[in-house]
Amino acid sequence: MADQAFNPRKEGKLHWHEEIVRPVKVVPERIVHKHPLQDMYYDAQDRQHKGRDVDLPLRTINIHISEVPVGSSTRLHKHHNEAAVYIVEGRGYSMVQGQKYEWEAGDFLYIPTFCWHSHTNTGDEPVYFMGITNKRLLDWLGLDRKVEAGVHVSMEEVEKEIAAQDYSPYSWYRIDPEAGVKFGPPR
Repeated sequence: MADQAFNPRKEGKLHWHEEIVRPVKVVPERIVHKHPLQDMYYDAQDRQHKGRDVDLPLRTINIHISEVPVGSSTRLHKHHNEAAVYIVEGRGYSMVQGQKYEWEAGDFLYIPTFCWHSHTNTGDEPVYFMGITNKRLLDWLGLDRKVEAGVHVSMEEVEKEIAAQDYSPYSWYRIDPEAGVKFGPPR
């Protein structure tokens, strides 16, 4: 019979799961974020439309809300996090890796990891959408990355990538215990 005193999980020989879950202490003021649609703002460095993160003490998911004005589109971009987008108000379409997907209020849209996408308002009123992502988890792990067309990569490179149905070097990452996170395909 094996020695009961030796526990390979506790000795670091196998992955160890905590036996006690330590909850996050949350102050009552952080349980509800009142009216985030009234508190959106422009971020000149990142977005050309109003938006904001929902201010809740979420540890692994992120929720943001965005507005797309009439006749406008979001920038073409991609990111490591996957996203579920809920259309709160308005109608339009999204381009996801070169394919057009129409939507309206009440619809959900899925954005797979590292696929080029943008959202366009085709209606007569602003579009409001909520993005639900695993960005915070990836941030904690040091694996989140966003690439914008025309900022980080030329439009020519983006168009070639979409036409080839292949991924750019920015799509690859690996974790080296000594060197950290490295981007680019394996060499």
